Amino acid sequence: MPDPIVDEMRRLAGPELYRRNAFRISGLLADADGRTTRQVSQRLRAALEMGADVDLGTATSSDPHEIQAACDLILGDPRRRLVHEVFAPWGTNVSDCGCSLELHKNHDLAVKAHSNAIAREQSGEWGKTPPDSEWTRARQSWGKVVPGLARHLEHRVRDLDDRQLDKSAVEEIRRELPRALTQPAVDLAVSGPTTRAARLVSHAQRFPMAAALHRRLLMSAANPLYEELEDRRTQIAQRIGDGPVDPIVAEIEDDLLPRLARLDALLPPGKNPRTSALHDQLAILLNNCAVELMNRGEFNDGRAERYLEQAATVAIDQHELSLVRDNRQMLDVNRRAMESFRSQVDQLYRLQGKTAAVRLLRQVRRETKLQTLRAEIDKMLASISAGRSPSSPYRPPTKQRTVRPPRTRGQRRRRALVAWLIVLALIGLGVWHWWPREVNVYHDKIADNPPAGTCLGKQADDWLSEPTKLRGSDCDKPHWGEVLAYVPITKAPAPYPGAVQTTALANFLCGEALVQHELSETECVVNAINASAQSWNTGKNSSKYENYAACVMHRHDGANIPASEAPRPNKPTGPKPVSMSLFTTNVALNAPVGTCVRDAIGDRLTDTVKIVRCSEWHWAQIFGYPTIYKPGQPWPGDNAVIAAAQKACARGIPSLPGFSSWAGSPDSSWWKDPKQTKYAYCLVHRADDKPFKGALT
Repeated sequence: MPDPIVDEMRRLAGPELYRRNAFRISGLLADADGRTTRQVSQRLRAALEMGADVDLGTATSSDPHEIQAACDLILGDPRRRLVHEVFAPWGTNVSDCGCSLELHKNHDLAVKAHSNAIAREQSGEWGKTPPDSEWTRARQSWGKVVPGLARHLEHRVRDLDDRQLDKSAVEEIRRELPRALTQPAVDLAVSGPTTRAARLVSHAQRFPMAAALHRRLLMSAANPLYEELEDRRTQIAQRIGDGPVDPIVAEIEDDLLPRLARLDALLPPGKNPRTSALHDQLAILLNNCAVELMNRGEFNDGRAERYLEQAATVAIDQHELSLVRDNRQMLDVNRRAMESFRSQVDQLYRLQGKTAAVRLLRQVRRETKLQTLRAEIDKMLASISAGRSPSSPYRPPTKQRTVRPPRTRGQRRRRALVAWLIVLALIGLGVWHWWPREVNVYHDKIADNPPAGTCLGKQADDWLSEPTKLRGSDCDKPHWGEVLAYVPITKAPAPYPGAVQTTALANFLCGEALVQHELSETECVVNAINASAQSWNTGKNSSKYENYAACVMHRHDGANIPASEAPRPNKPTGPKPVSMSLFTTNVALNAPVGTCVRDAIGDRLTDTVKIVRCSEWHWAQIFGYPTIYKPGQPWPGDNAVIAAAQKACARGIPSLPGFSSWAGSPDSSWWKDPKQTKYAYCLVHRADDKPFKGALT
């Protein structure tokens, strides 16, 4: 059962500690008796309701309803009244309680100083003199009050003489008092100006008995700031590579870093690992923005250097600092190497002409997957095409299409640097060799995979069992297949949907990507690769998998795809209908539960139907595939099978007024295989068969 004293202490704790005090609202002293309280209530209410001028005395409210509520509290539960007495003026009458006059004076000084400090912090109108002196006076005065507080409250318990009060009430107030005194400074540090946060934290920890408590209160109050900043960091990380870098950096600098500065003041990184981790995570965002510019070949305008310099000032962990320094070094080396490469091509252009220079550039572009080098080569080819030297700066007349590069760890970035330098050295020597590449589309993070649009060579027969070792190919040549897309199956983390539903969702989403790329569903096949239950990121295991499927596209007939037919990774991603079955012998190959059938089914189900997201116009929603007969059970006849299907679907479909269910059932051919499980497919559609939008619950 809730304790009224603890409830009231925690309800008051915060910047409204004194503003909500019943005695301060009514202007009464803490020892006011019932008769005095009723007289004050009646007098003030009558005058205020008539609009008459009235001397409010020390009352802090002019609202008759608020004054009445304050008096009601004083006259009501004595346990809540006793809590309010702690933070109300005591006055100088010590004849009844036996306290020293000094104790009462220190108490009222503490209340006044604490209340003024809070009010000045909230107003922000302190000019050049912030209310630190009031905070100091408040905590010092409360420090003098606490030792004698119990004796005073014990007297008040005896004086109030109510069976609901005993010495345990005094102990509960003493236990809760540090929180009540400390919470206002903590809340103001979290919500007020960042420039005041560190000073308020310093004041909070110096209140009586608050040395350890203030940190717990800070952690609790700052938790929403942590969660919001961590969520924003994750969202921004997923956007890097999808568009311009500058707006992302502006968002980091204008929004995320100021929030981090507040956390630094509240819970400094040297003492709090969560703050320290955010420093490194935001540093990596800035680092990755710089690397993105480098991968696009945009490293000559100073932006990449600035982002890396800022990343170095934000990072704390030595590993992250080392990564940023390595990338800064790589930036310098890249610039020098590219200048050397450009000089070589320019010399070839001048000595042997345009054809020789273009042939070399195209050869290098075919053989390399380094986005930085490809971007520079494209600029040089454009300059040559415009009749200028390849060393001339080129500014495209329209925005160029950018391809998302794989986001890699520091070690892999260093390997890329070494590979590129070797490439340039080989060009300089006139020697160029192709080396085989392995393509891994099964990293935990999508960003660590090769980008959508990566081309693949002919695969082994069992290639689906080893998605980490696919054979890469040059997109400028005929190739066996392509990495079409990476599609999120669920959020990460999220519960595992089950093997059947996961496979079905992956097949649908990859099929949708095929249609989005305007590829023929009859000529092309798309294979979905996703993790099993053991690797699924549920939030309750150590998995960091992003719960996605990799979509690999190739031709049905196994023929090569011409270079001219390579899909663009930036195709529109709006919802598209996908041809899928509702009734294969392997239920995992059916359309997933929760998707919708676009067109009405006639008298007989066709092999495939058009499946859409339920946000699109559709005829029916798929509710399930319940098992109706296990392997080995004999054929019971058409009527029995139909009845079993209808019964199974009815169990899984809620009552939906205006809607009807459709239960599909297997025919006798399904009983030819004794190992075959027999199931029904369950749909829900409008009773009038009209199309509708939106998923049914």
